[in-house]
Amino acid sequence: MDRTGREEWVVNITADQLRRQEAVFAQAFAKPDLSLARSLYHPKVLYLSPSVRLFGWPPRIEGVAKTLEFIGLTIENCASIRYEAVESACLPDGNSSFVRVHFDWDHRGQRLRSNYVVLYRYRDGLIAQQEIYYDPAGSLGKLAKRA
Repeated sequence: MDRTGREEWVVNITADQLRRQEAVFAQAFAKPDLSLARSLYHPKVLYLSPSVRLFGWPPRIEGVAKTLEFIGLTIENCASIRYEAVESACLPDGNSSFVRVHFDWDHRGQRLRSNYVVLYRYRDGLIAQQEIYYDPAGSLGKLAKRA
């Protein structure tokens, strides 16, 4: 246990591992086939996002199956998804990373963008906790239509 009482999850995540992880997410969203990302998650992953309130889900989603089910629900009406990690950092503790994401999709003839940050915590080389941060009061970016 660390000084906060949380179990220590020493992993030493590297920038290269993080790039590969984010490339898997990009592919999974582009297909869309979230099963491609299943192998990134620890079986007991904890997923935290302000979006849960929009769907009537509990504030803490536990386990891979429920995490992927919820993410699938959030992208159900999104077409032509482009997920891009635009900034990232591996934290000095070796078991955490941050990624800022541009998540673009088509909806009702409009190209939209969500700009958010994900905090990952790792255990056994897998994502053990995924926390999404964005301004729930903010508006989505509207992008030019693709040619």
